[in-house]
Amino acid sequence: MQYDDLVVTSPGIKGRASRADAAKSRRQAILKAARTVFARQGYANTLIDDVAAAAGIAKGTVYLYFASKEQIYLEALLERAREVEARSRARILEAATWQEKIRAYMETRVEYLNAHQDFFRIYATEFRNMCMQGKAIGAELQDLVRQGEQQVAQVLAVAAAKGEIRPLDPDLGAAMISDLMRGLVDRTLLAFRRTPVAEDLEFTLDCVYRALAKEANPA
Repeated sequence: MQYDDLVVTSPGIKGRASRADAAKSRRQAILKAARTVFARQGYANTLIDDVAAAAGIAKGTVYLYFASKEQIYLEALLERAREVEARSRARILEAATWQEKIRAYMETRVEYLNAHQDFFRIYATEFRNMCMQGKAIGAELQDLVRQGEQQVAQVLAVAAAKGEIRPLDPDLGAAMISDLMRGLVDRTLLAFRRTPVAEDLEFTLDCVYRALAKEANPA
């Protein structure tokens, strides 16, 4: 037997790894439960007790991971917001044309909306309420919100520089597209639609493409 081939693992290291995995799993369970409860009851009407009950743990256990209801709320948003922005950025980079990049931005959010309505419900309602009331929002969450629009602004800036779309303020164009995306989310969450969200998305994209299209040369 070659001693160099042996891998020796300390029981202490294995124990710490197991505890870390258990802690991570418990934290994820709390955030998942929180998104469900916040989406159903709203931020103001939710207590730590409600989150604990939904997660199937004691209230004191929740406080081992989070100091307050606000921290749970922000972390529940952040976890999903990071995923959305990372997935959106990757798909935009993979897309070849500016039209495909705008589609990637909007489709990513529609797909995520279909899979994680609890996240979008608390994001679209409670997050906006906190902003309107002047309450402090976590710096990272603010930055993630900006990143979404900056992705689109960069696409528009490059397309305008190449003459592929009409001249425009890329930040204003990105804000318009972001607002249209929020409108799609709101209509879905409120069930204010007579057509599937996929059809609404295609109509919205067609409007965006037409609005940004390079102006025809005058005769």
